[in-house]
Amino acid sequence: MESENLYLEGEERFGPVSSFFYGIVSPLLRKYYKTIFEYLDGKNFDSLLDIGCGSGTVVIKLAENHPNAQFHCIDPSPDMIKLARRRIARKGLDSRISAKIGSSRSIPFDQKFDVIISSFSYHHWKDRNHSLKVLAGLLRKGGFLTIFEYDNDRGKMKNSHGIREEEWDDLEIEGFYKTVDHKNGLIILTIRETGF
Repeated sequence: MESENLYLEGEERFGPVSSFFYGIVSPLLRKYYKTIFEYLDGKNFDSLLDIGCGSGTVVIKLAENHPNAQFHCIDPSPDMIKLARRRIARKGLDSRISAKIGSSRSIPFDQKFDVIISSFSYHHWKDRNHSLKVLAGLLRKGGFLTIFEYDNDRGKMKNSHGIREEEWDDLEIEGFYKTVDHKNGLIILTIRETGF
């Protein structure tokens, strides 16, 4: 898959230098990652897709926490995927985590998932509603899609990377309903099929 075709105009691109520095600073997000892990703790699933996985921090920890599940992760940056693959291999998780180049609009896996997540990637997407509809269509029956972002309504990190709840006021996906939570400086959008 050509990485260049995965970016819409204006979307941030991570090259070798920015990917390297992101890998270094990602531990600073530990308190936010903890909220993600707590949110998914106790939830049973066989497969999870991580959109915009970056250096693989979240998907690796989730694989360690959920030893019976299979994981897939994507990022439009070939440099991020290389970094994630190296970290996955070092942890001995290559058989349980598949990392490929892809985007929120272009998924390189031909399957449906119990859980789809994105952490701190959504703010980079340009055609957000379209992406959410594409991803909702990849959920297995009873599955859910959850977006974790910096909370610009209630969080302390109010910046251009954050999201406000009003962003999702008009979001409607036929056959699905949404909930929005605010927790520990994060805003969390969850989309589930109606009836579940």
